[in-house]
Amino acid sequence: MDKRSSWQIQKAVFNALFAREMQTRFGKYRLSYVWALIEPLSHIIVLSLLFSTIRERNSFFDVPFPLFFATGILSFFIFSKMVLSSLNAIPSNLGLYGYRQVKPLDTILARCLLELLVILGAMFMLALIGGWIFDYPVVPVDPLGMVLILFLLSVLGFGIGLTVAVIGAVSEEVGKVVPNIIRPLYLLSGIIFPLQFVPEKYHTYLLWNPILHAVEQFRVASIEGYPASNTSLYFVFLSALFSLFFGLLFYRRNAQRVLTR
Repeated sequence: MDKRSSWQIQKAVFNALFAREMQTRFGKYRLSYVWALIEPLSHIIVLSLLFSTIRERNSFFDVPFPLFFATGILSFFIFSKMVLSSLNAIPSNLGLYGYRQVKPLDTILARCLLELLVILGAMFMLALIGGWIFDYPVVPVDPLGMVLILFLLSVLGFGIGLTVAVIGAVSEEVGKVVPNIIRPLYLLSGIIFPLQFVPEKYHTYLLWNPILHAVEQFRVASIEGYPASNTSLYFVFLSALFSLFFGLLFYRRNAQRVLTR
């Protein structure tokens, strides 16, 4: 029997971990996959109805508010779901690390990929259903730009996910702080309202948030004529690159410490 290469072993490990995460997340029933897609969509529907009733206008930039809101919340979810799912990825898989082929990095990557696929599935469903419900053409202005931003958000979420995964494994108490940091970002990332609606004197502080830049740039790629002054895709790129570099470095320096706890 031919000896498998390190790449083949790594691929087999990742496929097994990914299948395990799917089994844990969705169970044995196919309907669970549907509910996983409905979860982010129901979030959009409920909050869209709420905010639509308290606003005088029901659109931003001639775009139905639910679709405007969806571009923000789904792009934000790519980041937040990756980070939060990574938080307990290491402790919940401790029994697997007895196999030398399985590394904590593999379990974090499997969880992040699963979350990414769920959100992308929700985006696809929204594009099919949303345009029909609101009679609005859900056609991206810049498809390649959308793919690039989603990729950068994924890298940003994975990099920070690596860091919080190690923190959550080393100190459960410190790990509990992470969700409390993510929640305010929901309001500070331009999901409910565009940056243009915020007084300019506050822009200096808000623009330190790379997720705000990503959300606004994602809308530029999605909505015809959307203004996103002061935001930069280059800043998102630098933030994603730094988070990935720091996350890998932090993980490498603490990997053995995590496994010996």
